[in-house]
Amino acid sequence: MTQTDTSPAPSQIRAPRLASGDADSGDARAARPNLLARLRDLPVGTRVGLGFGVAFALVVALALVGVASLYGVSRSVGGFSVYADASQAAADLDIGLRDLEVAVRDHLADGDGQSLQDARLRRDGVQDKITTLAGLVGSPADRKAVDEARRALDAYWTGFERLVALRADRARVMDDALEPQVALIRQGLARLKDAGGVDSAALASDATVSVLLMQDHLSRFIDRRDDRDALRMRVELGAARNRLAEMNRYLWVPGTRQTIDEVEATLAGVGGALDRIEKALVEEDALRADTLAPNAAAIAAQAAEVRQRNDAGAAGLRGGLTAEAWRTVKIAAWVGLFVLAAGALLVWVITRSVGRPVGALADAVTALAAGRTDVALPAATGKDEIAAMARAVDVLRANTVEMERLKREAAEMHGQALRDKERAETASQAKTNALVNVGHELHGPLSDIVTASQSLMGELHRLGAGELANDVEQIQWTGEQLVTLVDAILDYAKIEAGTMDVVLQDFDVNRLLVEVRERVMPAADLHGNEVLLRADPALGQMYSDFTKVRQALLNLLDNACKFTQGGTVTLSAERFERDGAQWLRYSVADTGTGFPTAQTGRLFQPFVQGGPAGSTAKRRGAGLGLTLVGHYAAMLGGDIEVASEPGQGTRITLSLPAYYQPSDEERPLQVSTTAGGESKRPLLTIGTLRPMARIAP
Repeated sequence: MTQTDTSPAPSQIRAPRLASGDADSGDARAARPNLLARLRDLPVGTRVGLGFGVAFALVVALALVGVASLYGVSRSVGGFSVYADASQAAADLDIGLRDLEVAVRDHLADGDGQSLQDARLRRDGVQDKITTLAGLVGSPADRKAVDEARRALDAYWTGFERLVALRADRARVMDDALEPQVALIRQGLARLKDAGGVDSAALASDATVSVLLMQDHLSRFIDRRDDRDALRMRVELGAARNRLAEMNRYLWVPGTRQTIDEVEATLAGVGGALDRIEKALVEEDALRADTLAPNAAAIAAQAAEVRQRNDAGAAGLRGGLTAEAWRTVKIAAWVGLFVLAAGALLVWVITRSVGRPVGALADAVTALAAGRTDVALPAATGKDEIAAMARAVDVLRANTVEMERLKREAAEMHGQALRDKERAETASQAKTNALVNVGHELHGPLSDIVTASQSLMGELHRLGAGELANDVEQIQWTGEQLVTLVDAILDYAKIEAGTMDVVLQDFDVNRLLVEVRERVMPAADLHGNEVLLRADPALGQMYSDFTKVRQALLNLLDNACKFTQGGTVTLSAERFERDGAQWLRYSVADTGTGFPTAQTGRLFQPFVQGGPAGSTAKRRGAGLGLTLVGHYAAMLGGDIEVASEPGQGTRITLSLPAYYQPSDEERPLQVSTTAGGESKRPLLTIGTLRPMARIAP
């Protein structure tokens, strides 16, 4: 597209200025004064304000007409609304009654405290609905119906409370009287069964079966209310008594007569308990039939009666309300047409006085936005807002020229930054490849050294060369340390390359703790340290990456032994709950040199070693142990707390979920002194070091 296709011609840009500010045009307006000419003499803000004022006046006129028309409608609407609200309140009362009946049935079925509380809430809701309905109705018939509904609700609830009390009494009879008596009967029958011969044992067994069948028929009678179950219950009780009477005729073993009398007396008590239970069930059924059902039906009938009367009143007002509303709509329509015509005329006037010069200025701005800086601008010699805009656009054009220059420079700088980034990524990849290659080259020979040392040490022990065996054992231990160091370098390379996987399995926490303690004993003995294990012997299972959890604990213990001379290293573990999930907290505390709090974040960086200046511990290792612990904690969804003071020791706490669940949360290895005010839980926090006597939980 060429410049001549889109750029406005000089004559087109200057046309609005000539129409609004030219001296000859001003003389013509003076000769032929009109409304448009007067509007052009006003500032743009005044013109727009005048237009809004006229529009507001028209809207106020329309609102006054609407208010006058709706005043008459509102009176009819008020009456209609009263009837409609009363009808709706009556319908809500009926719905609330049904909810109450459902809650009562649920409690009678379940018998728990929650269902009883729910029934009370439903009763309160029905009372509130009756009170609301009483405040809406006005006729004497409706008020009488509401009062009758309230009395029926009180009677219904009184009957329900009586029914609940009867059920509680029946439950107490079952638990406090019947069940203990049945247990005593079964104990007595068991003694009688062992006291005589085959016949007495058979009679005792039959009596026991009769007692059990009696209990079964009692349960069925409570559930089904079937008289046949009650009859069978009595029959089984009589059968048990008959078996006792038959045993009493020929069983003469010493002490059996007293046992038979005791069982017969207990059976008589069972009969009394059955009578009380049966009486309570009859009273419960009577309450349901004579109190609950009639009063619920009365409430529903009164609500339906109130609803019918108010629906009839609302229907009578609906016809007049419709006619009044239609008349109001017609008036509003005519007034609206007038307002629309006046508004259209106002828009045309404002557009003619403001739109043309602004449109010419917009064409110039569009050309500048397209990148053409040689565009012609409207004249900027006037005093109104349009002239001020023209001057601003002139400044914009100068800024556009400068911006294009800066954009070219920024593009060059961005290209250079991309090239620098590519070189840095290439260097990082080369470093990772070098670590992997060195690790693989060292891993094989070191493993051979460890294997050969083990074989040689066994042979020397067999030959009785104990001192040489100890030297070979030192070689083996050093080789194992080098293998561990190479493995750490390879793991770090995998983490940097993003290829480290999480291998999940179930494992016993206590066995893990014992294993890592045994593995770290050579390092502890080297520095004259004592390793203590403090943990609940029933920590249970953990579902996570066993290798990473074990290596993290070994790294922490090795680090603690390294910076402790002739001291104590304590490994502790406990299970706790966080956010509704089970977690495990592993703590490694030592009495070593410690370090300042400011060094916490630096110690978790790769290839950084701690310890006092000039110590041998500082030079041993690659400085990857704590770095890997931090990465393992992030991969397994845990966190780390570090507390240390120079000369007082160090405590590092590793908290991990007992059941691993992968997380999408990106958690950088950075230090946070508190986790309370952050949106995400930090990975590494700084804690307060407690006295050494209380470091281990």
